[in-house]
Amino acid sequence: MKLTILGSGGFRRTPRPGCHCPICEDARKNKTQRLGCSLFLHDENILFDTPEEIAAELENAGIEKIDHLFFTHWHPDHTLGARILEIMNTKWSEKLEWRMVARAKTQVYMPGPVHDEIMSRFGPFFEFWEMLGIAHINKMNGSVQAGKVKVEAVIIKTMHRTMTHSTAYIVSNGESKFVYAPCDITPFPEDERFRDCVLMILQAGWHGPEMAERARNGPHYEISLDEIVEIAKKYTPGRVILTHIGDEVGLLPDDIKLLEKKYAWMNLEFAYDGMEIEI
Repeated sequence: MKLTILGSGGFRRTPRPGCHCPICEDARKNKTQRLGCSLFLHDENILFDTPEEIAAELENAGIEKIDHLFFTHWHPDHTLGARILEIMNTKWSEKLEWRMVARAKTQVYMPGPVHDEIMSRFGPFFEFWEMLGIAHINKMNGSVQAGKVKVEAVIIKTMHRTMTHSTAYIVSNGESKFVYAPCDITPFPEDERFRDCVLMILQAGWHGPEMAERARNGPHYEISLDEIVEIAKKYTPGRVILTHIGDEVGLLPDDIKLLEKKYAWMNLEFAYDGMEIEI
């Protein structure tokens, strides 16, 4: 399977306009960026999540088609780019009317409670896209077979202050499998299907005393890097890639190198925009 990390950023892009923190200033200096968190599986043209910058991310990666779209949860940094369905799947009417007509249709999947939370907030948009014939909304129950790829959803009732449900996806093709759980994964579910995967792509947990203090005092609890290490010890994936890396985590490039070196025993890497992965 061939994967591209389209965007590796947190709930807000880096650099963030108007922010002069060390992380954003370093990104400006080195002309790097982290856009909204998203993943593309080239096998069967599968997209996971639509952050606000998804159009630019797809263009940067040279991706021209989305056959399947899976959402992890309703939060704006994972859904507000859903209009990509309209951008990519429509054309102007051949009758030269000032209206759009469908040129392609994407199968959209939302696991049970995630579907209810997304549709309660953005339902009219998805209903409009269904009416145009550019999307079909599926309330996912269990697993989906997308061509040769099987996608299973493990629902997470998170500790986020919005009482959100999130998703850990298990993706397999009969030869290998990987896990994609990029955001709001606390408490991380126990599931034996996570074992024997070649790759886990997980949310970058907080690290260091400042973030520990924020976690204790903040409005909701986020996963820590220590907890991610315990997940890796338990399920022993062949490789771990951390994504959803926001400026609030406070990691400069040299910090990331040190952490990758410290946890080399578990093949830990931090994601970056445009990162290509073969498994």
